[in-house]
Amino acid sequence: MRRVALVVLLVMGLAACGQQAAPPAPAPAARPAPAVSPGGFGATEQAFVQLEIATDDQAVRLLDLGAARAADRRLRTFASSLADDRRAELAELRGLLDAESVRYLNLHRGHDMPGMPTDAELIGLEAAADFDATFVDLVRAHLTESATVARSAMRSVAHPETKNLATRMASTRAAALDRIGG
Repeated sequence: MRRVALVVLLVMGLAACGQQAAPPAPAPAARPAPAVSPGGFGATEQAFVQLEIATDDQAVRLLDLGAARAADRRLRTFASSLADDRRAELAELRGLLDAESVRYLNLHRGHDMPGMPTDAELIGLEAAADFDATFVDLVRAHLTESATVARSAMRSVAHPETKNLATRMASTRAAALDRIGG
């Protein structure tokens, strides 16, 4: 049931994606899912990791902007620290895929999903009259949605390393939200 909840959450996230430049390719013919041993790295774990890599990639771009451009020194320091955390997290997420010989596919490129800064939002941030306030809003949205996805994964994934990472992600997002006033 937990896996179903995460899959539903991921499908809802995909449904929330913005318009794509081209119509989606037809779905491939259905194939039986490979058997995954209990606690193995299955489709739910893969979907979670792939989504978080796409989200973190965009978040790093946002956080690097904040580290370079925020007027408030404390906000620059906060952004730099979060960017470092996301880079380390990205390495761990990619390591999960590598350990299972799963190729990363960015299925979310160009999508407009809650909590994942879009290219348009990043461009708008660069031109924002109140950079710091706009930056904080975007970071808060990222942290809030990413925490929601991580909490869902905590309940849904069986793979121990993925569950551990999701648990840490939920905790670090909550702590960062507390720091930024979320």
